[in-house]
Amino acid sequence: MNSSLSGIVSTFQELREKEDEFVLATIVDTKGSTYRKAGARLLITRAGKFYGLLGGGCFEADLLEHAQAVFENKTTYTVFYDMRGPEDLVWGLGLGCNGAVKIRLEYVSAENNYEPVITIQQGLVLKQKCVVVTVCESAHPSLRPDQHYLISFDKDSGELELPSVILEFAIKTLYSGTCSLISLEVEGHSIEFFMAPVMPPLQLLVIGGGPDSIPVLNTACLLGWDVTIVDYRDSYSNPDNFPTAIRVIKSTPEDLKDHIDVTGVDAVVLMTHKYEYDLRYLKNFVTSTVPYIGLLGPTARKHELLRSLEDITVEFTDRVYGPVGLNLGGELPEEIALSLIAEIQAVVQQRPGGHLSEISANNNKISAADLSIVILAAGGSSRFGALKQLLEYEGQSFLKRAVGSALELHAKEVLVVHGLKATKCQREISSYDVVNVINNNWKNGLSSSLVLALKSASAETKAILVMLCDQPLINCQQLELLIEKWKQNPDKIIASAYADTVGVPAIIPSSYFDEIKKLKGDAGAKLILSGHSEDLLTVAIPDAEVDIDTEKDFAELLVQKHA
Repeated sequence: MNSSLSGIVSTFQELREKEDEFVLATIVDTKGSTYRKAGARLLITRAGKFYGLLGGGCFEADLLEHAQAVFENKTTYTVFYDMRGPEDLVWGLGLGCNGAVKIRLEYVSAENNYEPVITIQQGLVLKQKCVVVTVCESAHPSLRPDQHYLISFDKDSGELELPSVILEFAIKTLYSGTCSLISLEVEGHSIEFFMAPVMPPLQLLVIGGGPDSIPVLNTACLLGWDVTIVDYRDSYSNPDNFPTAIRVIKSTPEDLKDHIDVTGVDAVVLMTHKYEYDLRYLKNFVTSTVPYIGLLGPTARKHELLRSLEDITVEFTDRVYGPVGLNLGGELPEEIALSLIAEIQAVVQQRPGGHLSEISANNNKISAADLSIVILAAGGSSRFGALKQLLEYEGQSFLKRAVGSALELHAKEVLVVHGLKATKCQREISSYDVVNVINNNWKNGLSSSLVLALKSASAETKAILVMLCDQPLINCQQLELLIEKWKQNPDKIIASAYADTVGVPAIIPSSYFDEIKKLKGDAGAKLILSGHSEDLLTVAIPDAEVDIDTEKDFAELLVQKHA
């Protein structure tokens, strides 16, 4: 089996035919460097076998002893391993890490309807990102410990009977995709709950069912990915050739969308080994948002295929990879499959794919502390009819949300540019450690605010991160993705990619500052981005598309929140 959530649930389904009780171990909190992070799970049987990994084998044996107590008492236990000091050697585990983990051990059997595994399974069946909320400790009369709730964008929140504050945390988890252990008071009662996103397996589409597609399929299945094989030929679309594939489909390029929802694909690899068919299949993805499109063959073949397409954008070409794979060496089909799957993993996870030792060294050379953050909040909101900066969403004004996210990054400084009703806006963030910049000429457009901010920025700053305060779904985690990309490419412009375009939030290195100072009108950073496509790298941030300009935009945002 694989250690993914889907792998653990699949194993549970198989074991359930002959075993009637289990323990589910879940990491609910971590500190420092740990083998797995919060949300990682491990299934343990009464016989002492475990499926999955939490500590790389470091503390699993010790965890089995605690699991036996859970089996005996049929109750939940919480254990804590702290590997940050030399005392670890005293009690003999020799964990070899440099962090701490808090693990929740839950009894799973027919007596409790196999919860929470059944709820997790229901989340995986949805094939979309959702959240499992676990009540850990509670004095609330209607929220008892060991209750589990499944929340998704499509689920009617009224059916859940959860307090609104918990639902708001769940929505944040849906957007951020990160786990959290939260303690607070709800309706006068203390409660601790664990929020864990359930991510659907990565959807890989392999177009071409030749012999070299089999090691690609097998390697992807080891990671728990869902793989679909497509070919237009009878002999290459035979399901018997691919027993581990989720689906095997015979389809011409022109009929592909009748069989596949290309909007739900995370990665596609074209390996028909026929130029004409690769081109015809490729046309299906020109208007899609698939993060990874792989083309077998040399670079010249990729360029020729792209030249044969019409109406393609820079954002699309940035998502096309060819030759495929990381530079791992090797020429066997299995070696090529390894490098290809590794590249897809890096792209989907938005990682550079280099040596971790080198990445660590590079990160030590440059950091967020070398960055100045500029929040443009000087507009007059003419299309909205009210001051957008002070609109409230999830209990905070747009301005506070932007400033709060920026400060979490620990940058060199955060500059907020004010215009209309500057005093009122400054008062809104008076408790925050920011540099307030007043643009009395805000009617001259975004460029005037950007130029003024740059003149107010520290002379030592190596780049600026430009934000708008009316993109309320942008959070710290998304901004960190931009910063990580910039740390690996400090001389490049790093922009957000969304809705077939690129824009802010964006990081602009100091080498472009002189050009910024010459900007005029309302173009802002967009002009810099469009004028330097050869030095532009992008990070997919779909939430950047949500830009509140009108009352209708805001109404749609609120509807989406409660959907």
